[in-house]
Amino acid sequence: MSSQARLTQIARHMGTKSALPKKPSTFRDRSCYKHFLPIQSRWSDNDQYGHINNSIYYFYIDTVVNEYLIRNCELNPQDTSKTRPIGLVIASSANFYAPASYPSLLHAGLSITKMGRSSVTYRVGIFEGDNQEASVVGGFTHVFVDPIYRRPVPGLPENMIVGMQKLLVAEEQ
Repeated sequence: MSSQARLTQIARHMGTKSALPKKPSTFRDRSCYKHFLPIQSRWSDNDQYGHINNSIYYFYIDTVVNEYLIRNCELNPQDTSKTRPIGLVIASSANFYAPASYPSLLHAGLSITKMGRSSVTYRVGIFEGDNQEASVVGGFTHVFVDPIYRRPVPGLPENMIVGMQKLLVAEEQ
């Protein structure tokens, strides 16, 4: 008996549809995102192979996250009071599925998959034009810290929580 057949037999015995673990979402579908920012690609974004260089996507990811935080969560990068938390990136990733090229209008979709006391994990899909599947899916995790001592804050400010909760989605979709 194959391993697949055995898992199916066990699932039937347990009264479930499948004993196989659920395949995690790749977050490629446009519906996985709650906020979009149009980004015009630039001539200099293309590499010698005629498509947007992989490192440029990290600029796009950083742009949509910080644009949202500034407009909706009262993040102020110019704040000199040193009384508001700042976000430090502790992890980042990107998966590449299809190339995009200049002169494309890209749409950076943003969602939040996890919120902790001081950390937030963002998921970003980069869509070329009106495509329903992302060319690139990436993101990063911010830890919000005290701007002077660089230690995690005991909790995110309420105004940030309110803005961020609008983007919260299940990690597996």
